Amino acid sequence: MNQKVALITGANRGLGRNGALKLAARGTDIILTYRSHADEAQKVVKEIEALGRRAVALALDVGETGQFDRFVG
Repeated sequence: MNQKVALITGANRGLGRNGALKLAARGTDIILTYRSHADEAQKVVKEIEALGRRAVALALDVGETGQFDRFVG
């Protein structure tokens, strides 16, 4: 299985959201992160799923390096 998966930070709005939707439209599943506005992140997940792709939204503040271990662990 050669399914593409992209991890996009800040994908709940703006450029991150647009990039996530474009990649999903081209056949990529998306892991998106957000610092706040979980409701917006879930809307993006639903938009991606409507395109027939899989998506998950995870809380992550990339400015807090201590969160990385919890994110990947």
